[in-house]
Amino acid sequence: MLNKRALLATSALAVLASVGQAQAGSDIYFSVFGGANLQNSTSARVPALFSSATDRVDPNTGFLIGGAVGTHLDRWLQGLRAELEASYRRNDVGGHWGQDSIGFGPTSGPINANVSTFAVMANVWYDIDIGLKWKPYVGGGAGWARTRFNGALIETDGTLSGQTETFSVERSGFAYQLGAGINYEIQDGVKLGLGYRFFHGPTIKNNVFVGKNDNLALPVRFDSENHSVLLSLTIDTN
Repeated sequence: MLNKRALLATSALAVLASVGQAQAGSDIYFSVFGGANLQNSTSARVPALFSSATDRVDPNTGFLIGGAVGTHLDRWLQGLRAELEASYRRNDVGGHWGQDSIGFGPTSGPINANVSTFAVMANVWYDIDIGLKWKPYVGGGAGWARTRFNGALIETDGTLSGQTETFSVERSGFAYQLGAGINYEIQDGVKLGLGYRFFHGPTIKNNVFVGKNDNLALPVRFDSENHSVLLSLTIDTN
């Protein structure tokens, strides 16, 4: 796992380095950003011959923070830029789970959890020159992400009432994002921005076992689809 992470990060850095060498005199910039992160609700169901289990997770509004280093590619295409980005998202999660078993009867309760995603992305953005200090942009990127889902299943109704089962599952893999926004030049080389990102990370699919002797299997599923509204500060080094 660590080797894959190192390989991805090294490859992305090599791409940016080669771009910078190929474009002598191009501008390097640094950017930091943060904002609100929203995630879609997810539900899952596992039918079986003698039992069935369902759950629904409802993420609360969370946060996104991150930073990027990039280079302008104006010699190739006016307004084009490429960057390497690292970001972290986190949302608290509520919800409800339930299971009906012939041997143990119906059981159910709330879910109390959180989900977080760390990502390293290689992005390409295109700035649209409208002749003003305001510059809209569009673009996207791809890379690697790790999504972690931690929490507890609390049983409030059933034969095991009062029991709490904790879980921690994670998945690493391919991620991509699409985005758009607008930057405003508050002074030479310094821009404030407002943007939107759709980010899709690895999907978590796992069974958590609840009850004596791990006899009740409950599905835990999370589709890592994120909608982020962010503020950014970008500084050019020229």
